[in-house]
Amino acid sequence: MKRQIEMAQLRRPPNRLTSAEYAMYKLEGLSWEEKSTFLGANSGTAINTNNDLRAQYLTLDKLITYGILRFHQFPFPEIKAIGHPTRNFPGAISLRSVDEVAAYLATQVDFPIFMKPIAGNAGAGSVWVEAFEDGMLRLRNGKTVAVKEYFERWLGKEGILLQVAARPHPEIALRFGPRLATARVVVLMSNSGPIVHRAVLRIPVGQNMIDNFQHGASGNLLGAIDIDTGIISNVIGKKNMGLETIPAHPDTGEQIIGCAVPDWQQAKEMCIAAAPLFPGIKYQSWDIAFTDQGPQTMEVNSGGDVDVLQLASGRGIADATWWKLMREPAPRNFLRRLLVRNGPWSQGF
Repeated sequence: MKRQIEMAQLRRPPNRLTSAEYAMYKLEGLSWEEKSTFLGANSGTAINTNNDLRAQYLTLDKLITYGILRFHQFPFPEIKAIGHPTRNFPGAISLRSVDEVAAYLATQVDFPIFMKPIAGNAGAGSVWVEAFEDGMLRLRNGKTVAVKEYFERWLGKEGILLQVAARPHPEIALRFGPRLATARVVVLMSNSGPIVHRAVLRIPVGQNMIDNFQHGASGNLLGAIDIDTGIISNVIGKKNMGLETIPAHPDTGEQIIGCAVPDWQQAKEMCIAAAPLFPGIKYQSWDIAFTDQGPQTMEVNSGGDVDVLQLASGRGIADATWWKLMREPAPRNFLRRLLVRNGPWSQGF
């Protein structure tokens, strides 16, 4: 009975945890104080309600994001070309049609190259291209796709970035193989400045071109990063139809748990310095790649999924620091307001 009561409480705002999420986070056996720090995917605070909707466009469009970062001299993988009917970027070649893209790939590109939609998210449309032959893009995962098919889907819709394929830091390459691993770094904006709240390392496995986790379905791993030291304290991945601890990398056999992320302090300082460039976004998710040229900013998101942070660490994201800055959106009517549990998230209702 106690379990059912707790689950009913956690379904209410601000947590909004479903029974499936209760099981996924393995909350059984934790104290109520620990359980109540977990947020579900439908939590208002986890889906941008604390961010200014107008400011979110600064991060939704990668050309705008990279323009801001370039002006303030923050590093990111060089943009070699833009595939878009009208838009440009300083120093990049402008490609206005599929034919221009094909000609560029056939004659001017030093492969490999990384391509992604200007306004994409969750890795949709992102591909690592090893070569271009007979109108076909040969991808890192061994698959091929017709350049016409790829660009007709994305060129007219939002456009494509063609970037240098950054190389991993030597320590990353040793442990994970010759591919990038990126950290998702959550920065919360307070009145006194940015706070690095949580971080997780997304670790690629096999032939995957990107390091998205997708609840383990991608085959990639997640590593919880201690934000003070940069040490990876836990690693999880899909095993036996569930998420389990994976202490060593499946491809290299190298130990992951207990190792330090290279250049971590520099990466953290970069996030803190860049966060104020995006005013109105209190909950920022930075994707930082650890390359042989040092940490580089891949993108910044307004808000972002909390599941990867909670799954990797086994800790809820909504701790005391979180609730000093975040608020559950006020319900629209009195009856819904009664459903919200009392707490710091409901101040001002």
